[in-house]
Amino acid sequence: METLDIKLPYSDWTLIFDSVRHYIKYIDNLTNPNDEISEDELADLYTDGENLKNLEKQIYQQFEKQFGEYISI
Repeated sequence: METLDIKLPYSDWTLIFDSVRHYIKYIDNLTNPNDEISEDELADLYTDGENLKNLEKQIYQQFEKQFGEYISI
């Protein structure tokens, strides 16, 4: 598997975490009362949410090794 070695400062990583966590929260709170989103699109978003949760966990483990625990405000 090819990977990227990205060197970013602490502040950039916190921005990434907050953004990913915000999008995960958005997906987790999605409902479809007005049928604005098709069932297929909703299923895709839920899949994306699960993938983002796994990605966030992997990134956070590396972040924690380098910088210590991060708790967003």
